[in-house]
Amino acid sequence: MSCLIVRASATAKNLLDTRCTNLYMQGMPKSPLPSSTIKASLDSSREKCVKAMFSSQQALTQEMALDTAGAARPTNDVAPTHRSSCVERIRLALIIDFIGDWDQGGTERHIVRLLRTLDPHVFEPTIFVLQPTPSATAKQVGCPVQLIGGIGKRSRLHRFLSLRKALKRFQPHIVQTFFIDGMFYGTIAAWLNRVPVIVQSRRNAGYWQKFHHTLALRVLNPAVNYWQCNARFVAAGLASQEGIPQERISVLPNSVDLSYFSPATAASRQVARNNLGLPADAPVFVVVSTLRPIKGLPVFIEAAGLLQTSLPNAVFLIVGDGAEQKTLAEQIRNARLNDIVRMVGGHADVRPWLRAADIAVLPSHSESSSNALLEYMAMGLPAVVSDIPANRELVEGEFFEPGSAAGLAERILRLWNQPERRQAMARQNREAAMQYGDVTFSHRVQDYYFALASSHLKDLNDRRQLED
Repeated sequence: MSCLIVRASATAKNLLDTRCTNLYMQGMPKSPLPSSTIKASLDSSREKCVKAMFSSQQALTQEMALDTAGAARPTNDVAPTHRSSCVERIRLALIIDFIGDWDQGGTERHIVRLLRTLDPHVFEPTIFVLQPTPSATAKQVGCPVQLIGGIGKRSRLHRFLSLRKALKRFQPHIVQTFFIDGMFYGTIAAWLNRVPVIVQSRRNAGYWQKFHHTLALRVLNPAVNYWQCNARFVAAGLASQEGIPQERISVLPNSVDLSYFSPATAASRQVARNNLGLPADAPVFVVVSTLRPIKGLPVFIEAAGLLQTSLPNAVFLIVGDGAEQKTLAEQIRNARLNDIVRMVGGHADVRPWLRAADIAVLPSHSESSSNALLEYMAMGLPAVVSDIPANRELVEGEFFEPGSAAGLAERILRLWNQPERRQAMARQNREAAMQYGDVTFSHRVQDYYFALASSHLKDLNDRRQLED
């Protein structure tokens, strides 16, 4: 390469602290499995990469500086970024187990928003999917999507070797992993390929994590540079369970498109109800969720049954698809609630259902930074949500004990009977959503990735100059 990937100032490292929400926790235990051999190998790997990057003598002797002049905004969603005179962009590899649905999965939607806000003049992202499905390439997401090993059944070894070859061809500066297979296969492949920066994403509260997972992750963690979480609660759990130092954990909350998700007017609410076949004056309560056990949807259905007497005309909507569809439909049928609980399936555009609703509900047993809750907030909907730490990070208002149908029913009824409070909560939720808009998100993520790349490349380039 004949030029710098980035030109960073001496303060590039501070971007992680000043533009991202970093955790600062006292007394965090160190990793119980330190390995000087692994660390030395990592240093050697990164240094070799950087020596190749900084092959230009002119680049090596120039003072590294940020060049923000002429920063471009390719779309309305992209915030201005640190621009460089170098033609080569920062290559970002996103490695994920599988893509269920780009429009409905929480992580998938996060990735789409991330790609939409990255400045294409500075970043060159590519997605690597370990378990290819037709849905992985069914939508244009703004960057190449590589199906590792091709469609069809492949051994784990075959997929790992295919991933390593694909990364070798792409030569990323940053690898970020998602989901459990992405974490293990992606981290090891990136480390073996001497990728300068490896980032693990932790985007849920670890409800899936068993003892053997934690043990395996502790073994793997010395090969990782940084961890990215979407909620403080998730980051705190990561630190306490796996002993990750606080300076290596950053919290980047999810985002929401504030212009796309905007409060309904009285007129638009009636139009939505007419179009969806809903009563004009009945109470309407809605859940937007994938249909999985962790989402607590049986509690919502049971609460609907408990409210039959108090709110005989109420309609309860479940918007989403998933593995629990048959089970939930059977629960509704057995409880004879078909007239009041409607499962309307998954929709790429959930706004009509949110416009039609009076109150939104999030009954999940576990969440991190819930996309559905952010959308409720942006739409200016009052919400009744399960009392879990991640939900309290986002909203204030009506909380109920997770798993308690009686508690959920009581909170719904209380809020329905307080129209002035509903209006105040709607305004409060919309105001709270403003800090999670796409432009703010764009600033956060671009500064985050830029700081990762520039600080590591600068450190290793300085080391090379000292050795020379």
